[in-house]
Amino acid sequence: MRKNIMCLSKWIWRLNFCFACVLTVFTFSARNVLGMRGFTAENAVTQKRYETDFKEHVSAERCRHRLRHLTEEPHLAGSENSRKVAEYLRTEFESYGLQVQVYEYQVYLPYPLEVHVELVSPVQHLAVNKESGWEWDKDSYETEIVPGYNAYSPDGDVTAELIYVNKGLPEDYQVLKERGISVEGKICIARYGGSYRGVKVKVAGDNGAVGLILYSDPADDGYMRGDVYPRGPWRSEDAIQRGTVKYIFQHASDPLTPGWASTKDADRLPIAEATDLPKIPVVPIASRDAEPFLKALAGTNVPSEWQGGLPFAYHIGPGPAKVRIKVRCDHSNRPVYNVIATLEGTEYPDQWVILGNHHDAWVYGAADPGSGTTALLEVAQCLGELAKKGMRPKRTIVFAAWDAEEFGILGSTEWVEELKSTLQQKVIAYLNVDIAATGGRFYVSAIPSLRELIREVTQHVIDPGTLKPVYASWKAAQGKEIPQVGNLGSGSDHSPFVGHAGIPAISMGFSGAYGVYHAMQDNFYWMEHFGDPTFQYQAAMSKIWGTLALQLANADILPFDYETYATDLMTPLKLLQSSGSKSKIAQDVKALDDLLTEWQQVAGLLNQGLVRYLASEDLSRIGEINQRLYQLERNLTSETGLSLRPWFKHLIYAPGLNTGYAAVIFPGVEDAIANGDSTEVHAEIDRLVAAFTRMIQGINEIREML
Repeated sequence: MRKNIMCLSKWIWRLNFCFACVLTVFTFSARNVLGMRGFTAENAVTQKRYETDFKEHVSAERCRHRLRHLTEEPHLAGSENSRKVAEYLRTEFESYGLQVQVYEYQVYLPYPLEVHVELVSPVQHLAVNKESGWEWDKDSYETEIVPGYNAYSPDGDVTAELIYVNKGLPEDYQVLKERGISVEGKICIARYGGSYRGVKVKVAGDNGAVGLILYSDPADDGYMRGDVYPRGPWRSEDAIQRGTVKYIFQHASDPLTPGWASTKDADRLPIAEATDLPKIPVVPIASRDAEPFLKALAGTNVPSEWQGGLPFAYHIGPGPAKVRIKVRCDHSNRPVYNVIATLEGTEYPDQWVILGNHHDAWVYGAADPGSGTTALLEVAQCLGELAKKGMRPKRTIVFAAWDAEEFGILGSTEWVEELKSTLQQKVIAYLNVDIAATGGRFYVSAIPSLRELIREVTQHVIDPGTLKPVYASWKAAQGKEIPQVGNLGSGSDHSPFVGHAGIPAISMGFSGAYGVYHAMQDNFYWMEHFGDPTFQYQAAMSKIWGTLALQLANADILPFDYETYATDLMTPLKLLQSSGSKSKIAQDVKALDDLLTEWQQVAGLLNQGLVRYLASEDLSRIGEINQRLYQLERNLTSETGLSLRPWFKHLIYAPGLNTGYAAVIFPGVEDAIANGDSTEVHAEIDRLVAAFTRMIQGINEIREML
């Protein structure tokens, strides 16, 4: 305590004016007198001025203008319109004074030629694969709108009895099995929700189904939630949720180049040898078309929790409803374009902070991804303007606009695969925003070492709805004293950075009533009337995003908190130990628990040492210390990858095999337990032991430098 008071006095002397404050040590660098972790008191003053100037430059009106431009035409990945969007982004970035490079890849993107879904008995009904037009909305008559389809569905033409499987998850099939109902040889119909759509088609195929129909139930995102488009934000009866069914829980690569970049001359697998593609045809339909299909089912009534929002009692079947699914696609490789803009740092140009958002959309994509693209451009323009005035970051800030995310996170993944060794050497953190705003409720997932940083940054950006700090609104919405940060799985462009390259990441946005996901109605009208009418939340997202980037780019000591990392893993490890007792691995997990406790202790000592070091007179080794700090995450990866899906190298976080998007902690162990492979369980625990040991060693090596 005495040493901390002496440090505080030294900081006050340097600033040459008095602050009435108390030095509070959290986990990593105690906050200095300006409440900024990782900065000397002197540099905190400069940083605070930089952040204030940046936030004052942010314009909601510019966000509105950009989103109108971005949503003028449908821009499906691989299309000419998508290329035009990439050119627009290049021009914009260059006008801000940034260096720009466009990376082109040739990736496998199937486009639909024929999508046919028909109820053939006991009555006939042909599903419509495009949303209805509105007289007042010329865009709804656009001929380039892609029909409702699920990308990477195999071609097929099947006719079979229909059976309702609720959300199509493993537990739903278990309910059917307990009732003596088999889906073997049947076509299943499942509601969206509860998990990633690719999981649903895999589970259906694994259970013997010959086809799958996905539909949007009004209870989930339609009229049971409130007014539907165009009167409200929820899904109308004609709105179709398009989407990929690629197995992104296996890998996020182009299906034909798993683990290497899809450059023009790259080697490619035959489609039949791809390991991440469904085996049965799958199609999405709107609720208006699901209604006659479900009405035609007989058999037992569904369990109460399976009942949806359509106005009749649901039945399981099978039959007497019989349906036909026919899917035929153009299976071609198509060009996609990542637009990478760079604001070079003044002191550490080879240390990068990357901000990323994808620019491709299923149709117009006002929320997904346009709201995030507007925020990315806004951050880039504001920082570019400040750079022209002489205010430049110490480290390089990279702005990445990815392509083909909607098909399975392809654009960002190809870039990471091509530049993996460079990125692992240079990248401090990856900051992802997919959908910036569909409402006013802040959400975030992050690697634990960055969680305290995001909590602090949100205390200094105002929520335009409550006029309180975003942190206060976030905390109130969760009803917690300290708002919780989620874990990173998959489903957006952070996946290759964390899962494949072991780079710390954050993914965030503002959410709200959003019923037009992947539908034609995700357009400018929806955003202007329901999602973010004043565009102030896109501006707020820009402020949070840019402030995070500036703190990481300018910090004297990078604000990673590895004590919090260890603390946050303790509860999941206890749960693993509890479940592991059934498979006789409790003792092995106890060894992990001991190592995690040691990790927490040495990380706490490192935090204290970094506070003292930052307040010292000799900062000669600060460059090497920082480099070691941001590369500590790599200790938690293995180049051989998870045994069941080796593309994923991170041993702590990966998407779940039955969640697709949501993260599973200790995925290798969990996969092996689910697989009933006790030998593999022990092997995966041994790899975690080695990873924890590497982390402890890495932390201690930094401590020895202080």
